[in-house]
Amino acid sequence: MPDALPLVPEITDEDIDWVRDLMGLEVLDAPRRAFLSARSTLDVSACPGSGKTTLIVAKLAILSKKWPHRTKGICVLSHTNVAREEIQHRLGTVVVGQRLLDYPHFIDTIHGFVNRFLALPWLSSNGFPSPTIDNDVATAYRRGVLEKADYWWVQKFLEQKNSDFGRLRICARDLSFDLGGRKFPAGPDAKSFNLAKQAIKSAAQAGYFCYDEMFVWARALLEDFPEAASWLRRRFPLVIVDEMQDTFEAQGALLHAVFPRASSDFVVQRVGDPNQAIFDDADAEPDEHDPFPDPVSFLSIPNSHRFGPEIAALASPFAVTPVGTGGLCGIGPKAITGVPDSCPPAIFIFPDNSTAGVLDAYGKYILANFSDSTLASLAVTAVGAVHQDASDVAPGHEHYPKSVPHYWSNYTAEIARKEPHPKTLAQYFQAAQAIVRDRRDLAPGVEKIAFGLIRLASSVGDAGQFKRKARTHRAIIDALAADATVLAAYRQLVKALLIDWMPLTVANWGTMQNSILAMVRALCKGATEPANAANFIAWPGVDPSLTVGPPASPRDAGPNVYRVEDGNRRLDIRLGSIHSVKGQTHLATMVLNTFWYDHSSQQMLPWLLGTEVNASGAKIRDRKRLLQTYVAMTRPSHLICLAVPRFIFGDDHALAKHLTTLGGRGWRVAEIENGIAQWRN
Repeated sequence: MPDALPLVPEITDEDIDWVRDLMGLEVLDAPRRAFLSARSTLDVSACPGSGKTTLIVAKLAILSKKWPHRTKGICVLSHTNVAREEIQHRLGTVVVGQRLLDYPHFIDTIHGFVNRFLALPWLSSNGFPSPTIDNDVATAYRRGVLEKADYWWVQKFLEQKNSDFGRLRICARDLSFDLGGRKFPAGPDAKSFNLAKQAIKSAAQAGYFCYDEMFVWARALLEDFPEAASWLRRRFPLVIVDEMQDTFEAQGALLHAVFPRASSDFVVQRVGDPNQAIFDDADAEPDEHDPFPDPVSFLSIPNSHRFGPEIAALASPFAVTPVGTGGLCGIGPKAITGVPDSCPPAIFIFPDNSTAGVLDAYGKYILANFSDSTLASLAVTAVGAVHQDASDVAPGHEHYPKSVPHYWSNYTAEIARKEPHPKTLAQYFQAAQAIVRDRRDLAPGVEKIAFGLIRLASSVGDAGQFKRKARTHRAIIDALAADATVLAAYRQLVKALLIDWMPLTVANWGTMQNSILAMVRALCKGATEPANAANFIAWPGVDPSLTVGPPASPRDAGPNVYRVEDGNRRLDIRLGSIHSVKGQTHLATMVLNTFWYDHSSQQMLPWLLGTEVNASGAKIRDRKRLLQTYVAMTRPSHLICLAVPRFIFGDDHALAKHLTTLGGRGWRVAEIENGIAQWRN
C-alpha cells in the first residue's frame, strides 16, 4: 500500500490566504496555519473558543478544491449529531465545500461510521432484519416481550442491585449481556437472568438494538472479515476526528483497529481539548489505550477568540492539563457596539436551605450591565453538573441543592441533553421547541417531532416501514400522502409547535391526543393498541408535593427557560446541564452548585481561591469536577457567575477572609437575603 503523503494534497500559504478571504477569517497564527497545512498524522489540542470547527471547515474547503481522487475520500468523524450537522452546514455554505458532502467522502458521527460500514453489513449478512437502533425503543420492545409480572420481577431485582432494566446491553456476538459494562448480578440458572435473556434474544431477532450495541456487531465483522479494515483504509487516506477528547473506550478501540495511527499508509488527524473530556453517560470511560493528545506529535492552540484575559485568568486554574506554556489565553471577545469587553464576574451566595432569588439576582445583574439589543442576540445560561430530578432531596437536606431543578422546579432534564432522549411524547415536542429556539433552525425540531410520532407508532402497532429511514419527517409525509385529512393535521401540528409556538400544557395536551392517535393509526399497518403506549403519550406531570426550590415563574418563556423581569425589561435564562452546553458560546453563564458525592463548589473552593492550580494531586472525582467547571467557565464571552451556598465559606471570620481573596482575584460577591442580592465587596 502506498505512503499516504502523496494522496493528501499539499496546502500552501496561498491556499490558506485564499480560504481566509473566502470565509472571512481573522489573521491566522502559526499553530493554526500548521494545522491547516499538516499532511501527516498528528493531534491538535485546541482550547475553548479557539475556532477549531472553523479550522476544520477551512481545511476541508481547501482540500475539496484540490482533491484529485474519484474513489478515495476524506472521512470526518464527530461525536454528536450537533457537531456533525454544524460541519455539514458550514461546508454547504462554501461552494467548493459542497463536494465533500457526497461520495467518495464521508462526514458523520462515529456511530454513523460504525453502523454504515461495519455493524449493518454484519447484521444483514447474518440474517437479522433491518434494525431499529434506539436505546428507548429497544428497551420498550424488550419490556413488551415479557409478561407484565415478569418484567417487574426483573426490574425490582435490578433496582435492589442499584441498576435498571434499561441498562441491559448485548456485550458479545452470542447475545450474552451485561448492565452497561457491569456483570449481570445473577447466574444463568436464576429466573431474572433467563427472563432478561429472553427479552434480549427476542428483541435482537426482531432487529431492536441500543446505540452502543452496534459496536458488538462492528467487532464481529472485523473478526470475520479483517480485510474490511484494509478496504476502509484504501477508501479514506485522510481521517479527521473532531471532539477527540470525548472518545470512550469502545469507540477508541474500534477506531484504532480500523485506522491505527502508527501506520504510514493513511493520515489520522485528531482535534479536541483534553480539558473538556466530560461524558453524558456516567459509566463512560475515556480511551486509555490511545490517549489524546499524543505527547509525541501534537499542536497546541492555547488562545481563545471567545473571551478576554479576565475570563481566561479565572478559568485557567481549573484546567486539568495546563494549557500551553503560559496558561489559557483570552484574545477576544468579538467587539459589540456599546458593550465592554467583559463584565465583573460575580459570586451569588445563597442561604443553605433556599435557592430563592438566585436566578433573579443573576438576571438583574445582567440587565444592569447589558442593553436589550445585546441580550436579544446572545444567549444567557445557568448550568449545573447534575440536572436529573432530585425531588427526594428537600431544603435542609445535607445534599441540597443537589440538582438544577432545585433552582427552578419547572426544569426538565430529559429535554436538556445535548441530544435529547425524551421519555414521553410531550417531551419530544418540548425538545423540538427547545432545539429550534437554540439553533434557530426548523429542520432538527421537525425531525424531533416526527421521531416522537414514529416511536409512538412503533409502540402501538406495526411501524416497520420507517426502519432505517434517514429523514423521518419526509417518511411521514410520504406515508400520509394518501390521506389528505391526516396529512393536514400533521402539518398543522408542526406549524402550531414550531412556528406559532403553542405552549404545551396539561389542558391542551388532553385535547391533542385524539388527533395524535389518528395520525399514528395512519402510520401503522394493521390493528393498533393505544393502551401499549399509555405511559408514553400521557402528560409528564410532576407531583407538586415533591417539588422544591423557588416556585415556577408564571411567565415561562419556553422549555427550560426562566424569565426574569425588572421594570419594563426582561431577560430569558436557559437552564441546562454543563454537558449540554459544550461547544456553545454565551454572553453570560452562571455555574450552579450541585451535589455528586460532595458539593461541587465546596470541592472546587481551593481552585477558586487560587491555592490549587490544575489537577496536580487532585483525586479522581475532583478531576471530573475540574473538567466540568472548566467547560462551564469557558462558555461565556463577557460574564461568568457562580451560585454558591453560604456554608461553603465557613464561619463569618472565614467568609470575610475569603471575600478579600476573591475581591483580589476580580470577583464581586453578593449575599442573597430574602431573595434580594446584597453586595459585599
